[in-house]
Amino acid sequence: MNNPFILHMLAIAALLIIAVRWLIALFNLITAQPRTIKTEVLPGELSVLIPARNEARTLPDLLESLQHCGESIGEIIIYNDQSDDDTSVIASQWAGGDPRIRVLEGRELPEGWLGKNHACYQLARASKGKYLLFLDADVKTNKNAVELALSHVKKEKLALFSFFPSQEMHTRGEWLLVAQINVILNSLLPLALTTYIPFYFLAAANGQFMMFDGAIYRHHQFHKKLRTTAVEDVAIARTIKKTGLRVRAALAPKGLTCRMYHNYRDALEGLARSARFFFGGSIIAGWIYVIFSLLGWLPVLITMHSVWFVAYFLMIITMRIFVASASHQSVIKNIVLMPFQQIALFHMFFKATNQMITGKSTWKGRKI
Repeated sequence: MNNPFILHMLAIAALLIIAVRWLIALFNLITAQPRTIKTEVLPGELSVLIPARNEARTLPDLLESLQHCGESIGEIIIYNDQSDDDTSVIASQWAGGDPRIRVLEGRELPEGWLGKNHACYQLARASKGKYLLFLDADVKTNKNAVELALSHVKKEKLALFSFFPSQEMHTRGEWLLVAQINVILNSLLPLALTTYIPFYFLAAANGQFMMFDGAIYRHHQFHKKLRTTAVEDVAIARTIKKTGLRVRAALAPKGLTCRMYHNYRDALEGLARSARFFFGGSIIAGWIYVIFSLLGWLPVLITMHSVWFVAYFLMIITMRIFVASASHQSVIKNIVLMPFQQIALFHMFFKATNQMITGKSTWKGRKI
């Protein structure tokens, strides 16, 4: 076996990979936003649960958006997880103006728990709703998104319905890293099919917006069961699928947004800790993705006719157009910044590998 043969095999693999990703991205553009299902929405049947640690900057926008989400919301519970900013003050102020809002003051994190898992568990214990909607504090939502999720949980008898919110990105650093989430998700996972595919590792969910059937959640105590798991949203989705229950994930409709990070450094730290879980927890699978994303064009250029090289790049560009359109993002920015995003992708997985080897990963002042 000589080097030209190996390079040719790599070129074929690169073309097959990009072709499959192109098809998945097109499929998601067409199908991944769920259709409206008519269903009865009852007043007060939904509990909105918000874990908040140092979220003074973002919490008011979320609470303001919830004021316009309809009568289905019976209570809004905020768990102030030992914040050292004004989260508690802001939450209490909003509670004074809306009788649905309650604030739980968090206690010391027990041994054997991760922070968000414990916060969500405490929120669920305090809730009364038939359905439970966990929202991250940096999300903004609307009535359409809430009622769309609720209708699918009811009609499809789902244990969990999860939206992937559209990501708000204002700085160049955010565009370099946060945009990777949409590219990975929309080009590797055919979201509309994951409910029906039996393989549990294809289950997906996003902790920014997770709506549960309350009876199922309370029976299984998902956040307690997975209290030591860092990327609990994906783990919960897979646990649900393993149990034989139904889970569905979808791209968000317009109006459901999230700004996860505000600069490159925070995005790098936050995304690196969960990067390998985009690929079933395997850092090796993640690196295969990174290498083919960065250098897949090279063996095609070296060993194949120029027509295939052109086809390769046309698939990359059109795939990016599909992803940006499905994610409600700027097509132009995603294409112009693509080479720099690829470099940032390498940086993110280098950081993720270092975190995994050293075991040193923190988030909001806590070791993970």
